[in-house]
Amino acid sequence: MKTYKLIILFFLSLLTVGCENQPELYDFEKYKFVSFIDKEYALNEDYSAGEIEQGNDPRFPIYLQYDGSVLEEDFTVELGISESFSQQGVDYSFDSTTVLFKAGSIRSEPIYLTLIDNIINNTDEKSLVLTIESVSNLNVDIGVGIINQANKEILINILDNECSSTIDIFNGETLLNETSSGTYPALASVTGNAITVQGDLIGYSAFPNASLEITLTPLETGAKIGSASFNQQITGTDNDGYVYAFKQVGEGTYDVCSQTIEIEYDVLYESGSNLVYWYTISNSFLLE
Repeated sequence: MKTYKLIILFFLSLLTVGCENQPELYDFEKYKFVSFIDKEYALNEDYSAGEIEQGNDPRFPIYLQYDGSVLEEDFTVELGISESFSQQGVDYSFDSTTVLFKAGSIRSEPIYLTLIDNIINNTDEKSLVLTIESVSNLNVDIGVGIINQANKEILINILDNECSSTIDIFNGETLLNETSSGTYPALASVTGNAITVQGDLIGYSAFPNASLEITLTPLETGAKIGSASFNQQITGTDNDGYVYAFKQVGEGTYDVCSQTIEIEYDVLYESGSNLVYWYTISNSFLLE
């Protein structure tokens, strides 16, 4: 009799262990999920999909997805933002951080990211992370899956479109001076924020060694573009003994990334004790 009881207890224990190892069955009508469609984007800071007036939108659309049984009511999702070397209003902006799902939709209405194209080359890698923080429908879970939910956040990398060079790229280099009368070489040297160019700067073979110092001032600290300017200055003597001076006309510019300096000036020559206007020349200095 004791033997039969032991056998019965043994089988009961096996049955209990077997039930514990059975996978739990889930009601997928009950479980509903919201998540990002993608995990990561890499976008240039000058991103644009076109002009709005041409039927396009320069903003970048971001969508979420819904998995589960059909919902007959709209619901919203609230997003949070965390930044790494990026700043809202400086590097990017959002039209909203509230995402709308319309009734019956499996893809949300878009929220729009606008990237701000600044003029600074940033050596730090700029990014931001969008995270799903809450859902207005309490029956919808955050992230795909019942365990270890995925795609609850998305990483957006913002890529600079500026080069990493400085005005030192001109130092010791031969520049091509493109003018309306031809193209002439000019040797450049850089000291601080000033560049000195020497050569035929007016397209006049009798004056092949003019020397002009130009100050390059960035639009803001770290910018790759800015103004090119100089005060009226004596620039040398030609082969016939005439002394010359240059006087700037208008505003000059420079662009490190395109390796160019644009400047216009009057050419003056000394007559007696006076400097007399000869002509005006536009110059585009660029690296060979």
